[in-house]
Amino acid sequence: MKGAGFLMVKLVSMGLIILMMLFYPVSASSSNPERSSSSNSGENLDEKNRAYFTDLKVITHDGRELRFYSDILKDRIVAINFFYVNCPTAQLSLTTFFKLQKILGDRLGKEVWLLTISVDPGNDTPEAVKNFARMYNPQHGWLFLTGKEKDLQTINQKLGNTGRLPEGHMRLFLLGNLKSGHWMKIPDDAHEFSIESGLRSLADDQ
Repeated sequence: MKGAGFLMVKLVSMGLIILMMLFYPVSASSSNPERSSSSNSGENLDEKNRAYFTDLKVITHDGRELRFYSDILKDRIVAINFFYVNCPTAQLSLTTFFKLQKILGDRLGKEVWLLTISVDPGNDTPEAVKNFARMYNPQHGWLFLTGKEKDLQTINQKLGNTGRLPEGHMRLFLLGNLKSGHWMKIPDDAHEFSIESGLRSLADDQ
């Protein structure tokens, strides 16, 4: 398995600017996915993931109601960013995802999923998110997610996004391999090729 140090060297050698990149296994005992557990101690990672990330319901930009872990995260490699419809700075990371989906091509929706999660579900209604998502023409495998305010607050907190106000949300990308339990985080001004390279490294870490 490739360590975080090796990955950092590999990416830097490719001329990719990454300010912060961390691997961390997901643990049901963790307060957020940035905290590490030394081993799974024989526990079933899938059950730990479900217990940690929850199966709270979310609503996609195309109107489907799905369970957050079982229907969206389970066994997948994902890249996650955050938004709210009225955010004046969301365009940067969303434009990066727009470019990334083209780079991923047929891998999107098969090997990799992109998740854009609302931090203001009280205002980001399903209809508002549907209209907002149209600006980025998300293809199969890129989901904009909203839902009940309390449920989205819990999901955001599980991902380490604990700001009380929407404008205080994390400005970074979370990349994760749910099978291996390994994650990394990359600043939201990173180039789309940096994210794609990180996703490839996670895919190798099975």
